Amino acid sequence: MDRIELHFHLLPGVDDGPGDLGVALALARESVRDGTRVITCTPHAAHVDVAEIPERVRELRAAVVQAGIDLDVRPGAELAWRDVHALGGAELETVAQGPPGRRWLLLEAPLPGTGTLAGLTDSARELRGRGFGVLIGHPERSPALVRDPGAVNQLLAAGDRLQVNASSLTGYHGAGARAAALDLVAAGSAAVIASDAHQPGARAPREHARRRSRGARGRRAAGAARARVRPARAHGRLTHGASARTWRPSQSLRKAPRGSRCCARRAKSGRRS
Repeated sequence: MDRIELHFHLLPGVDDGPGDLGVALALARESVRDGTRVITCTPHAAHVDVAEIPERVRELRAAVVQAGIDLDVRPGAELAWRDVHALGGAELETVAQGPPGRRWLLLEAPLPGTGTLAGLTDSARELRGRGFGVLIGHPERSPALVRDPGAVNQLLAAGDRLQVNASSLTGYHGAGARAAALDLVAAGSAAVIASDAHQPGARAPREHARRRSRGARGRRAAGAARARVRPARAHGRLTHGASARTWRPSQSLRKAPRGSRCCARRAKSGRRS
């Protein structure tokens, strides 16, 4: 089944994604080999003039076609909590997804040192108040959210949806992020799995790698995610009317200290956005 990517850093020269067009095309080819046919380009909004994103995507789409890559690319953005307050309604609409009346935006869960839980919840509330649905990006990588499952459930109850990184399920971001991601998927709390790809190679698409998750728990979670996330329906599922599910972290995750392997690994190697 062909996939639609809803969190993917493909625009060249704007953030910590591809540095130039050649690298972007290499990443596009890798995504097609991985089974993706549509990519929503989601650069970090703070690193680019949001009003320029549609034109940048049109230029990238033309280059993709010229290179003979069977891939559709569409405009979007990854919002940090600070971006929400700074952007006007027209700018948000420029990078929103979904049909009229059911538009939604990708909001990044704060990584260590990039924001607070209060900032995230306030920004999500503001987006809802401005008429947008909210997809929370990689909550499993946010210690603030992982340590407070009640906050996750409040976001779900408010109608927000959660997007888990495939790279978290395969352990790229450490044992703590993997455990949280598996818990979210097994609980039915994750509406979307996306690659959050940045570069060919280490930060490349890893959707296919879910099938190689080791252990019965990993296979069950990955299988449940494949059955539940259907790209053709993704935009509709993310907006209004879906029932909230309660998330309870596993016992081992609840006992994990603040200095877990996941956080320690990031502290040694630097932020992985």
